[in-house]
Amino acid sequence: MEEFKLSTELSRNNWFGCLTDERDKLVASAFGASSKMVRAYLADYLRKISAVEPTLGKHYLTHEMVRLFDGHSISRPVTLNTDMISKFQRRVYRVLEQIPRGRVTTYGLISKHLGSAPRAVGGAVASNPWPLFVPCQRVVNGDLTIGNYGLCGSLDRTGTITKQNLLDREGVPIRGSQIDQRVLWNPTEKTD
Repeated sequence: MEEFKLSTELSRNNWFGCLTDERDKLVASAFGASSKMVRAYLADYLRKISAVEPTLGKHYLTHEMVRLFDGHSISRPVTLNTDMISKFQRRVYRVLEQIPRGRVTTYGLISKHLGSAPRAVGGAVASNPWPLFVPCQRVVNGDLTIGNYGLCGSLDRTGTITKQNLLDREGVPIRGSQIDQRVLWNPTEKTD
């Protein structure tokens, strides 16, 4: 029988949570304003793939998540459990993992690179099970406005503010809600 661990950590009024499997792979991650919200979101995610309840405990990945949230690189490698994502999502997430820190790209540029529709890319980005580890915050609207950001499956103004703060900590120049075009990264050109 599979075993899953759910770990949470509080840092600066934000809760961070990671769901890992018995192989120490990251199944899903989430962060938000309350531990109850983060735990419920991750438990709901687990119910989609298993009838097993997670055990609560500590895991190094929650601290790595805090590091990413604070704008730092992670200090240890992370292996993602990709069993629950589609081939298309894998392709999108590989592109997201290549976006350099301090840069952004758009849904349209990713879709052009992959030969797909921007809405399909948007759906994959919105369903990213590993926020911060797979930096979906680095994908912005075609007009270089920040756009939405979901926290534990909820889209509201708090998510947009969080996304702006994440990009700011990563060094992305923003005026109001507009990204400076000089930091736009095109995955097709593979430039830094």
